[in-house]
Amino acid sequence: MLILNKYLELEEIKEIRQFFVDAGTPKEYLKNEFFMQQGQKHDYAGYIQKGGFRYLGYTSAGKEQIVGYSFENDFVVDYGSFQIQKPAVIGGQAIKNSTVLTLSHKEINTFYNKYPAFSFRSKIAETLLEDIYSRMLSLYCDSPEERYTKLIDRYPDILNLVNLKEIASLIKIAPETLSRIRKKLSLVKNP
Repeated sequence: MLILNKYLELEEIKEIRQFFVDAGTPKEYLKNEFFMQQGQKHDYAGYIQKGGFRYLGYTSAGKEQIVGYSFENDFVVDYGSFQIQKPAVIGGQAIKNSTVLTLSHKEINTFYNKYPAFSFRSKIAETLLEDIYSRMLSLYCDSPEERYTKLIDRYPDILNLVNLKEIASLIKIAPETLSRIRKKLSLVKNP
């Protein structure tokens, strides 16, 4: 299976995963329950053992916008806000019943302190920055069809995990546009 979030490709990620497994507190989230709410401070990060979460932002008109996902064996957190202990800028909502191992801000930073400064923590931050920058450039420079094909090439399993309306929201197109793109691509594959 390909990886949706690039920081999961870091070699050191297995060590922090193991830390969550060894020291994390399990918590159950029902479908549509929030791990973190936009505008509220959150003191915990989570490692998803089962289930998945969508990250939600809101337009100035109050329309919900999906900005990302985390699935099993990934983490759920608004990392930037969590690290600087500010209110979350996005919400993290369960897309199905989920089991999450949670650790506090203090526990995670104690773990980070075992590594030399500018090592693991900076690698995560740099990888997140590169991923976000690539997604931003894609929104500005790629056509909707290119954004869709890049997402599917990178993470084909997403079609089995979330509905097409949510995929359309993630790549910032209307669901009808996504339907036209999918129809066009299927005609190209099956003339």
